[in-house]
Amino acid sequence: MTDSVIRATGYWAPPSVIDNDELVASYNAYAGRFNAEHAAAIAAGEIEPVPLSSTEFIVNASGIQRRHVYEKSGILDIDRMVPQIPPRPIEEVSVQAEFAMKSVTPALEAAGYDGSDIDGVIVASSAQQRNFPGVSCEIQNIIGSDGFSFDLTMACASALYGLHIANGMIRSGQAKRLLICSPELMTCINVHSRREVHFIFGDASAAMIVEADDGRPGGWDVLGTHAQNKWSSALRSDFGFINIAERQVDPDYEPHLDQDGHRVFKDVVGFAPTVARSMMDDIGLAPEDVRRTWLHQANIRMVDMIAKRILGRDRTEENAPAILTEYGNTSSSSVVMNFRMHSDDMKAGETGVMCAFGAGYGVGAAAVRKR
Repeated sequence: MTDSVIRATGYWAPPSVIDNDELVASYNAYAGRFNAEHAAAIAAGEIEPVPLSSTEFIVNASGIQRRHVYEKSGILDIDRMVPQIPPRPIEEVSVQAEFAMKSVTPALEAAGYDGSDIDGVIVASSAQQRNFPGVSCEIQNIIGSDGFSFDLTMACASALYGLHIANGMIRSGQAKRLLICSPELMTCINVHSRREVHFIFGDASAAMIVEADDGRPGGWDVLGTHAQNKWSSALRSDFGFINIAERQVDPDYEPHLDQDGHRVFKDVVGFAPTVARSMMDDIGLAPEDVRRTWLHQANIRMVDMIAKRILGRDRTEENAPAILTEYGNTSSSSVVMNFRMHSDDMKAGETGVMCAFGAGYGVGAAAVRKR
């Protein structure tokens, strides 16, 4: 059985940034207008007022101060509150494939490969731009790979589900070298008019190249991977191809991103570390032997508690770095970004654990050792 190696990673975040003050000013302008226009109905108890937001509320709830976004003006426009992205002709590269390539290209360059060296492409992200053909097929065509490709979605755990699948395919001899990319355009999914979620997401793309161990130095040995689910609809996005049929019955139906934040926090903080620790137990990896854990960046309190339960010690920026302050929650790309940003200082033989968790609930974990 052949062991697998993470040969290289890459990431990219758009240069446009929205800080909390800008986002709050836009949201509160929307909320104020809505409440004024519906003052009579609100006074009569027929509808609830839209609550105001604040920078303090956002920081206390999440630790986020800024987020990088694909398109800024539409999000801050209270008549739109979504990114403004023009449709493209079908003969042009899609937005999401182009976005993915921003991280795929540096990953390939870091590995010293071109697309013809890749056996398979996995697009692992919270959502894909279209149902078919797969965005992965498009990326495969762009890079010039002759292998296979498929799209995978498991919300914020998608990248590590992709790594789990890649590890299994390589170990079983079904593939030699795989590209996993997570192009997360989360501001297109988010509902910026709902206080509970308007601040959460940013946009970013990340990529990993995973291959069979050929003895070449460098990279990271994949010691183990694990994926596990526990059904919950406490965090959900209802956007999908059935929406057009639903609107035939209810023309006013609007799918939306929704979450029961307190329930999600309680459930996931309990579930995610057990998946990571189970994987660690299976490969004989003790918490004290783990120098660092790279976690999905959901919110800072979850990062604090999950890191402590995986490592058996309080979280520090050394043993479990956080990138929330600058990037917000970039869904599945965040764990790969975090790994890429905070792994160069580790020495050969040192071990780390990745863990990502999200809607489903789905949890993915991987243990890696620097070569």
